[in-house]
Amino acid sequence: MIKKYTFLLFILFTILLTSCFGQEKEFEYLGENPELFSIAVNSILGARGFQDIGWGKDHPAIITREKDNHGRILFSYSEGGNFVGLLVLQKMCNKYVYFYPHYNFILSSRENHWRFSNTDISSLKRANSWNQQMSDSSEFIRVRIVRMKEYGPISDNKLVEAYYQIIPDNSLRVNQILSNIVFLRDDTYGRAIYSFGRRVILFHPNHLFDIDTGLLEITDRYNYQTELRLFMEANGWDTPFEE
Repeated sequence: MIKKYTFLLFILFTILLTSCFGQEKEFEYLGENPELFSIAVNSILGARGFQDIGWGKDHPAIITREKDNHGRILFSYSEGGNFVGLLVLQKMCNKYVYFYPHYNFILSSRENHWRFSNTDISSLKRANSWNQQMSDSSEFIRVRIVRMKEYGPISDNKLVEAYYQIIPDNSLRVNQILSNIVFLRDDTYGRAIYSFGRRVILFHPNHLFDIDTGLLEITDRYNYQTELRLFMEANGWDTPFEE
């Protein structure tokens, strides 16, 4: 009898752990635009793939705004009160979507009433070759079309360890730390980028984090594209890795 109760307690404990640490991995986007969803969660820092509505999670708001003469799509993506993004999809092919790196999106905030100026929209279109002949695919980022935000290749232990290196004096519990660290994407060689708030951390293919070179604190959470590009380039993003 004692063994039976011990086993039941173990199962309950396991379920509780799963609910605490795995809940961000479980939301599935069931809307009509998984290709647009896939671009947004691989482009925007902190994009989780769902809206937090207090008592649960809901689908992000995805709206197609325009299409050009070559199949590009201009669309908006929102996770509620966090941000509204305007993004450009270059093309779809089989199970993949393609987009320009770094400058395929712009963001708006509550202070700007979640709106975009005509000048900003025109600049976004120019940066993404709107209504021009399609570029060679080698210029694009290619990601698989998904309905769930990927959790990323770095283990929970490594993520927490990096967090404590950056913020050694904090009172957050492990599950709170993990719920605030959001995977962006990885490169061909296994580097991976995560964010928490304004901080961006980069892990190398050996899953190590160097606080001197792998940490970026962005100055403007709605306008960081160039900062992020330079940070990634400085860390050898998408180039062969040498230990």
